[in-house]
Amino acid sequence: MHRDIKPDNILIHNGNLKIADFGFCKPLENANELAQTMLGSPIYMAPEVIKGEIYTMKADIWSIGVVLYQMLFGKCPFESKSIAKLIKMLEDEDVVIPDFPKISPTL
Repeated sequence: MHRDIKPDNILIHNGNLKIADFGFCKPLENANELAQTMLGSPIYMAPEVIKGEIYTMKADIWSIGVVLYQMLFGKCPFESKSIAKLIKMLEDEDVVIPDFPKISPTL
């Protein structure tokens, strides 16, 4: 489990994406192993991570989705300088997908 996926930790080398900075990673015995430590960059954290709840490696999938959203739309789906406000946004608001004609229906 990487636990800090964000644009700064994604590199491109010879056309291949590589994930860097494994300082917060946690080796797992199996895919269902749990963690509870709140680590990473708040705007990329899965809701369960930022709220200090138990989470699985699927929290990294949330972070990848936030990075993809940022790549497509130039901003994160939820942004705030306050962790408390960010948690409230994650609990109360839906992700808004802007109408963007250049994005394929599959994406």
